Amino acid sequence: MRKLLFYTCLALFTASLTCSCGNKAGSILTGKDSISFDSIKVDSTVALTEGDAASPACHVSLSITYAIGKKADYINDSIIRSGILSPDYFSISSEKLSIQEAADSFVSRYLSEYKQDYGELYKADKEHGASYNCEYIVSTYITQESDDYFTYVANIYNYGGGAHGSSVVITRNVNVKNGKIVALKDIFVPGYERDLNDIIVKNLCEQFKVKSLEALRQKTIFLGIDVYPPDNFIIGKKNITFIYSPDEIASHAIGQIRVKVDNDDLKDLFRK
Repeated sequence: MRKLLFYTCLALFTASLTCSCGNKAGSILTGKDSISFDSIKVDSTVALTEGDAASPACHVSLSITYAIGKKADYINDSIIRSGILSPDYFSISSEKLSIQEAADSFVSRYLSEYKQDYGELYKADKEHGASYNCEYIVSTYITQESDDYFTYVANIYNYGGGAHGSSVVITRNVNVKNGKIVALKDIFVPGYERDLNDIIVKNLCEQFKVKSLEALRQKTIFLGIDVYPPDNFIIGKKNITFIYSPDEIASHAIGQIRVKVDNDDLKDLFRK
């Protein structure tokens, strides 16, 4: 549940389609610095066994939004190393890459690991070939609900066999003045967690029409785990929206859970 892992299908096939292109994402003003954005797309499908018509395959599609203008290189480098792609190959390297280079590198390595790790397994288990199919799709965009921050949103779908794939949303809030990604600890006072947890529980009780944390747990929300604020959130002008991905704190059937909290309810927690 917490710290949801993408069970990445690391198995590779021969490349059947690869394309990289730039797509205009439009311009978004982010306060005084007027940062704008564009996007690139990398799409690749490979078969696990070359020349095998029944071979399972892996499809990877990345639509990556990137910054243009002041602080763009810093912002793009920070975002690409912030965990929006999984496995997070880039966090262990200091090599400077453009967004296009990073996307191409990720797809190439992902597919290589897929073929390397699952090729022999498939050869020994061809009757269950469908279970080795894999899909990894990332779509990103920018939203700005606050003058001081814009939010980078990555919607991620991962399928590696089984009844259904997993859908995850990852958000990164960027300070428009310095280009830095901010975490909850950067905007709230030390020790904020307990009060924020209480606020989240109160909001969820209202949302699901129950009166207590115990009643939420009867609905599978925070069942067997402690309450916590998620790393994924969107800073708005008058509120903060906390986002829990499907399966993170509740059963799969409930899906994504969003908790919108007014700034008035958070005023005692904000750093001055």
